[in-house]
Amino acid sequence: MMKTMGSAILLSLLAGTAAAQQVDWPSPRLARPKMDVIGPYDAVFIAGADTIARPAQGYAEGEMLPASPQWTLSAWIKPARIAAGRAIVGGVGPAAGPRSRALALVDGRAALLVGDTLVRGGPVLAAGRWHHLIAIGDGDRIRLLLDGREVAAGRAAIEPAPALVTIGPRLPGLPFFTGHVAALTFAPQAPTPAEIATAARAVPDEALIRFEDASPTWPLTVRNQYGEAVPQRAWTLPKGNAPFSPPRAIPVPSAAALVPAGGGRFTVNRWRMAEGPTVAAGGPALSTPGFDAARWHVATVPGTALTTLVDRGVYPDPGIGLNNMAIPERLARQDYWYRTEFVPPADLAGKRLTLRFDGINYAAEIWVNGTAAGTIKGAFIRGAFDVTDMLVPGRSNAVAVRVSPPPHPGIPHEQSMTAGRGENGGAMMIDGPTFTASEGWDWIPAVRDRNTGLWQGVELVATGTLTLGDPQVVTTLPNGDTSVADVAIAVPVTNHGPVPLDTTIRATFDDVTVTRAVRVPPAATVTVALTPASHPALRVANPRLWWPNGYGDPALHDLHLGITGPNGLSDEARVRFGMRQVTYELSSLDSHGDLRRIEVDLARARHLGTPVIDERHAGLRKVPGGWANSLFPGAERSPAVRTITGDEGLSPHLVLRVNGVRIAGRGGNWGMDDMLKRVGHDRLDPYFRLHRDAGMNIIRNWMGQSTEASFYDLADRYGIMILNDFWESTQDNNAEAEDVPLFLANARDTVRRFRNHPSIVMWIGRNEGVPQPILQNALQDMVWAEDGTRMYKGNSRIINFAGSGPYNWREPAGYFTDFARGFAVEVGTYSFPTLEAWQRAVPAADRWPINDTWAYHDWHQERAVAVTSFMDAMATRFGPATDLADFERKAQMLNYESHRAIFEGMNAGLWKTNSARMLWMSHPAWPSTDFQIYSSDYDTHGSFYGTRKGAEPVHVQMNLPDRRVVMVNTTRTPLTGVLVRARIVGLDNREWSVKERRIDIPANGIVDAFLLDPAAAGTAPVLVRLEAERTDGTRLSDNFYWDAASPAALRALVAMPAGMVTARATPGMAGDERSITIDLANTGRVPVLQTKLTLFDTAGQQILPAYFTDNYVSLLPGETRQVSVRYSAARGPARVRLRGWNLAPADVP
Repeated sequence: MMKTMGSAILLSLLAGTAAAQQVDWPSPRLARPKMDVIGPYDAVFIAGADTIARPAQGYAEGEMLPASPQWTLSAWIKPARIAAGRAIVGGVGPAAGPRSRALALVDGRAALLVGDTLVRGGPVLAAGRWHHLIAIGDGDRIRLLLDGREVAAGRAAIEPAPALVTIGPRLPGLPFFTGHVAALTFAPQAPTPAEIATAARAVPDEALIRFEDASPTWPLTVRNQYGEAVPQRAWTLPKGNAPFSPPRAIPVPSAAALVPAGGGRFTVNRWRMAEGPTVAAGGPALSTPGFDAARWHVATVPGTALTTLVDRGVYPDPGIGLNNMAIPERLARQDYWYRTEFVPPADLAGKRLTLRFDGINYAAEIWVNGTAAGTIKGAFIRGAFDVTDMLVPGRSNAVAVRVSPPPHPGIPHEQSMTAGRGENGGAMMIDGPTFTASEGWDWIPAVRDRNTGLWQGVELVATGTLTLGDPQVVTTLPNGDTSVADVAIAVPVTNHGPVPLDTTIRATFDDVTVTRAVRVPPAATVTVALTPASHPALRVANPRLWWPNGYGDPALHDLHLGITGPNGLSDEARVRFGMRQVTYELSSLDSHGDLRRIEVDLARARHLGTPVIDERHAGLRKVPGGWANSLFPGAERSPAVRTITGDEGLSPHLVLRVNGVRIAGRGGNWGMDDMLKRVGHDRLDPYFRLHRDAGMNIIRNWMGQSTEASFYDLADRYGIMILNDFWESTQDNNAEAEDVPLFLANARDTVRRFRNHPSIVMWIGRNEGVPQPILQNALQDMVWAEDGTRMYKGNSRIINFAGSGPYNWREPAGYFTDFARGFAVEVGTYSFPTLEAWQRAVPAADRWPINDTWAYHDWHQERAVAVTSFMDAMATRFGPATDLADFERKAQMLNYESHRAIFEGMNAGLWKTNSARMLWMSHPAWPSTDFQIYSSDYDTHGSFYGTRKGAEPVHVQMNLPDRRVVMVNTTRTPLTGVLVRARIVGLDNREWSVKERRIDIPANGIVDAFLLDPAAAGTAPVLVRLEAERTDGTRLSDNFYWDAASPAALRALVAMPAGMVTARATPGMAGDERSITIDLANTGRVPVLQTKLTLFDTAGQQILPAYFTDNYVSLLPGETRQVSVRYSAARGPARVRLRGWNLAPADVP
């Protein structure tokens, strides 16, 4: 039954005085009857606001309003400005089309839109004043009244209206209403003249109306989860057929206790570690030289406590099978003692000695020779302790460190087929800054010690009385091009002595040397500025700039800083930096509420001393297409802000510019570098090299879990931009940090320490949310004060970014049409590793069929990351897997196709709707089955090569679903006379179509070539070969697709006969690496799909890392390809094995 209302209530609605019937019913537990009178609705619109559109109260989406011969649509409006053209105020039904009924303004005059019929009349309304509009329908007659007087009438065909209320719609190419709307109401009856007159006199009282803001500000957190409250049931824990692996100790390192590192710095080694409960003595005794720690474990430093216990053979490798279940949770609930002894050189006598810790998780007490030196708290802050009066050069000295884990380690969820994936994170979120993912996420199990320990290195630093703080090097391009770079250097200098000191600071890089004399007061710090204005040599002509991968060389420069004291050189520092300038295109709301498309030069804003971007909660507003931040009042007039026109399709999304060039961002997220924090340069270098080789140019340091020097050093070297998160996670899911000052101190030290890395292009406050206001405001202010050249964003998604997901397998066409538009930071799908990688990660008894060990290694059965769509796609396309080898080969087909589509879908809308696309994730922290393009042991599977194909800078592709062939050129060089060719053949190699065309492609652009029509082959699958060549015949790009009218039709691929590939391997050297060149030729009569090359040493062990130029190669009969691979020379001679979709395994001679 429909609830009806009488004339008195109708009158109150028309007058805007009724308040009982709300826009939304207050509780889902209350009944929601369908109302015959829809409304009232009260809303306010700034110019940059979004549309308000929702089902009428009591109705479900898609339902229709009951037909009625008579109807009334009324509202009070108070325009903030009068726009030329037609601006719709609001009504029922869609904003446009035959079923719309809406009040509007046309050139400032009252108007009524009914389907395609528009009537209007009356004077131009006054901005800033309330006016009453009422439209009345009776059969096909329509009337419009303004402030109680009829101003227009006409006839219109009345179509049934959807039960949809639309207010203030933002339609492309049309002006939009700005101002207030009160008591927007639709009723299936007509008012009397007296009711109309009364309603027109009842001007709304704004003070008593609760207007819905069509551009709401960012909400506060309203709910959190803290993980498990009790341990999960025993019968839901993962169980395997194989026993736990036996622990295996690795050789003990042999480094000296104190190793010179240059510049008065010494690396402190030879640490030993003991679990706290086994140690009875305290800090004074443990830090006494000669204390007997022979029974302690030789510690792995840098490393965590668990790293040491695994390296010493106490516990098995937690990444293998279910071994993690063999390691006790008590490791996260106890302290650890570390100690070492060393003899500083005797000539350090008289020097100022500082003991520096680059990273301890979570809290630490430092003891030196029986004396407490200080404490550290937080995983990402350095600890520096003046130990001048504690250490004795020339004699043995002892250091002891008590390390405590995060105080709220939580109760981990152990993934299994029965228990599912569990929550992401838990109680430890309140302890941030720390490795909060180590409590467990949907891509990593709980790390038993929660990454507790001396996870970064320790140094002894010897200086004079004057010391250098963290310098800042800022590069700008003053001419607006790349002809000149200005380098500005700021260096804090501290005088630790009792008298003022006159000193000279010297800075040298490349062929540039500058100096400056300065007086430093006693016990004070002075920041010395070296700028092109004071030192013209810092204006560098024809600079070697740092470019992201694919756009140029990521050139780096070594800066040496020295400060002299009374006895000569007092302190020195070395900084590797890149000359580059980052600017940002995005949409922001200005002081007037207008949504502006702008380019922001924050380095210039910093020079002017005025911040321009407002990321406070009140400055984050909902806008058409998403959410946007705001400009500080008046900032639209700043020289650091440039208005852009013609990019409406990208609004409100971010575009990164480096050195003035738009960068098509292609990359992925790193959830964590390694579950045991084994993060030295040598271990991480192959991962970054693989990212570069895959065509990636951006990585997000998700939730700051990979915040260490090696991460940024390698990003600099390989041209990988970094979006750098701090340590909070998903709003309205994960808990927020409790100790805001601690969080901020760690964040400040992180910015100061790493701000000279050219790879870092943005600081982000929180994963999938905005930090609580006290922290959000403090982080924004801190980043401005300590950096000022990079944008700070509170949220990793939605605000000037796309939303997250999807995270499961989707049809490839969706990445072109539906998913991840704009600047998409998280786009995920399943990514099963190679057969060999899975065999290394899982004991034989648990490899097949799918079981708890799979689930433990992230093969999820439910929620948004469920494998259901992947398994269904496999079954539909290729049939259910019959064994592990069959599963793996079918999985690689899906891996390759989906990862290529993710990046080709981005290319299809490049600079129109898309500016960046990042995988969730590209890097695994342990042996996983999801969210990766390679496995944690460096093996590369179909996902890597699909990504590499789709992300190549010069690329030919077939868009979906229309099958348009396009040429992509995301380099700084235009291409002319490129021949694009497409060939369509059947599975039997019968040729169905050949097309070709010569085209020119501008720099950083995309050009259509032609449309393909595979329908000529009927319902049978076809193979599509694309090629792009220069005028001299040199191949620029090639591509290969299996295509069909429906996914089920691809089943025919399973029946393809075995192919024949002739291969020849030629060994050689490539610099200091070995190389092999493999020549492939399809000498058979049928196409060969996904030819996989794998490298083995003479003992039959797979060689990893191995850097192939291509893999999973498909060849039509008669086609040839040359693939090369490079690998460590230390592995000696190697041999290559082949296998493929329809190719029997074979060795390459």
